[in-house]
Amino acid sequence: MRPFSTAAAVLAVCTAPALAQNTPFQLDEIIFSAGLTAVEALRTGVTVEVLDEEDLETQGERPLAEILDQLPGVSITRNGPLGTQATIRVRGLNGYYTPVLINGIDMTDTSSTQTQFDLGSLTAAGVSRVEVLYGSQSAIYGSEAIAGVINITTLAAPDENGTEVTVAAEGGSYQTFSGLIGIGTRFDRGSIALSYGYVGTEGFSAADENQGNTEADGFESNTVTLQADYDLTDGLSIGASVFYQAASNEYDAGGGPGNDAGRYAEDERIGTRVFATFETFGIDNEIALSYSKTDRAAFNIPSFFNSPFLGERFELSYQGTIDLRDDATLTVGADRTREEFFIGPSAFSLPSSGEIDLTAIYADLNMSAGDALDLGAAIRYDEHSRFGSALTGRLALAWRPAVGTTLRASAATGFRAPSLNELFGPFGANPNLEPEESFSVDLGISHEFGRGSVDATLFYSEINNLIQYVGAGYTQVPGTSVTRGIELSGDYALSDAMTVFANYTYTDSRASNDTRLRRVPYHDTTIGLHASFADNWSTDLALQIVANRVDPAPVENYAVANGTVSYEINDGTEVYLRIDNILDEEYQTITGYGTSDRAAYLGVRARF
Repeated sequence: MRPFSTAAAVLAVCTAPALAQNTPFQLDEIIFSAGLTAVEALRTGVTVEVLDEEDLETQGERPLAEILDQLPGVSITRNGPLGTQATIRVRGLNGYYTPVLINGIDMTDTSSTQTQFDLGSLTAAGVSRVEVLYGSQSAIYGSEAIAGVINITTLAAPDENGTEVTVAAEGGSYQTFSGLIGIGTRFDRGSIALSYGYVGTEGFSAADENQGNTEADGFESNTVTLQADYDLTDGLSIGASVFYQAASNEYDAGGGPGNDAGRYAEDERIGTRVFATFETFGIDNEIALSYSKTDRAAFNIPSFFNSPFLGERFELSYQGTIDLRDDATLTVGADRTREEFFIGPSAFSLPSSGEIDLTAIYADLNMSAGDALDLGAAIRYDEHSRFGSALTGRLALAWRPAVGTTLRASAATGFRAPSLNELFGPFGANPNLEPEESFSVDLGISHEFGRGSVDATLFYSEINNLIQYVGAGYTQVPGTSVTRGIELSGDYALSDAMTVFANYTYTDSRASNDTRLRRVPYHDTTIGLHASFADNWSTDLALQIVANRVDPAPVENYAVANGTVSYEINDGTEVYLRIDNILDEEYQTITGYGTSDRAAYLGVRARF
């Protein structure tokens, strides 16, 4: 989709979505993560940003976290090079408030300190689409969905019958090489898509090399994805999806000088989902069974620090969709989830483990109230095995008062149950914790005019009963933490061959005592262009400026430019040169941890 679907608006000419967008917004663009059923972008009242395959290909095989970092309302911090931990913050809220789904599978790690997903080992290779949903979404996605949801889709089969093969390779700085091979085929009764990707790099020092650290921290991963479906009969289909990644990386004891000791980690991620869809009595039904596992271990020096971590999730779900009339759809469902974790013994702790069960029923109604107004309402009831019941809801509207103009508004409640680690973990566990509760609201306007578009969104979120690590353990902090701000974006086609784009986010995130939350910038701006020139040549350039971040002391402001120059050899084959940190800026996103110097990568991709 070009440009991004976004319920945000109003930054005048030359502003735009975070990545290169060069054609008008298409009215039939479908958003998959905004509710329990797919909906046209202009008919949803919630804020969603979309990166489609074309958006991702313009970035080469950059780390996915760095691509997301350029979206409005999203900021990323990383503890070093590719493979080290990358934390996403949506509208100022930490990563454990944003579930990450890959091909519909919840891949968040139940053994992590807070249940979350580490984006540090993913690149854009093999990813065909990313949707970022903003605001409290527990009514749709349950616990943890307080800041939003990230929905990642991997290589898919072609839209029409036939077979398509995708091949990509990239190599360059830090002795980096990555490759991808994928095959997708669609036939009369179904489809299948399979991909394999490899990444290997010597990296650079996680502890900033400018502070005397010289040991490079490398990374290697192998990733396999599968999506398949088959029509057993005209009314019954089955399908499956798989995500598998085995990775190893080196890291440092901490940031800053004197933390360059050699350490490494290994992790294995597995996600599977099988489903069946069928129609009965006018209801479109789906039954699905999902499983995800994160198995990781850190190997430190000396070895008595070592400890294995294992997190697992099992989920059984049912969903039924009913067309009440031509312009109204009701979706109802139920799911049962079990989460488990195990942390092995170390020199400082005994082994720990725990489990919880979560049962939910929910409903999502979407309807039109006239030609220009669409309404959405969702409600969810969760029963937690330790904390009892939680009721969450969401209301949203999209109003189109004139051609090209859309007003959006949404309000939602959410909750985050304490993680297994917070309840039962080896350090500072507190079994008396209660769930956090949230409320969020946003109001946006978007307008398309001739060659461009502008978007603006005001947002506000608050969290009560915040859980923090204080002193020697986790505790409930009284009061309300608040994040608020504005997202502005837009684009403008200077000519048929050149489009400029930009976005700006102001975020003010504060704890209940009015202190700023760490690592959230006040100001985050991206400016750039997409251009075609000569025969078959194109370029994408982006400059990101981040200012006024604390950790807890102020972090120096920085401006980082990245670019790609591509040449289309034929209709399906393209070579490109990707340059990161063109200005060779020395900067940090987390105090004491290093970032890439100027780096160049040469790549080729073909589809046939």
